[in-house]
Amino acid sequence: MIPQPVAVLGLLGLTPFLAGASLARWPVAHPLLAMLADGNRMLVHYGVVMLCFLSGALWGFATRAEGREAWVAYILSALPALWAFLALAPGHPYPILALMAGYAVLLVFDFWFWNEGLVPAWWMRLRLWLTVGVLASLSAAL
Repeated sequence: MIPQPVAVLGLLGLTPFLAGASLARWPVAHPLLAMLADGNRMLVHYGVVMLCFLSGALWGFATRAEGREAWVAYILSALPALWAFLALAPGHPYPILALMAGYAVLLVFDFWFWNEGLVPAWWMRLRLWLTVGVLASLSAAL
């Protein structure tokens, strides 16, 4: 079972994604408010922050690995942050799609960590539901 604080905070972490998706779908009409509430920008920036956060979480779990498994774990844990950095590159034509790909691949990495016993037993249940929420929110901006 997913611990209650983790479940509650995980769902609260979806709030900026849901707000960004709503604003991307139904933009604010008033020009001043529109500058402050750009749904696409909100999705990209928060999406990058969270991808880096999850990269760091995997880095922490990688500390449990040893030998060859440790090399793989540390490499996999660093890749999402690097991908997020590239999604923010100036002039990137498709940052939303890049983030969607990043979260989809992150779920594969989560599964590898779970399969290796490096994360709690409930990790995949949490990550699956949160990833569905993130991908649905990001897709609203397409």
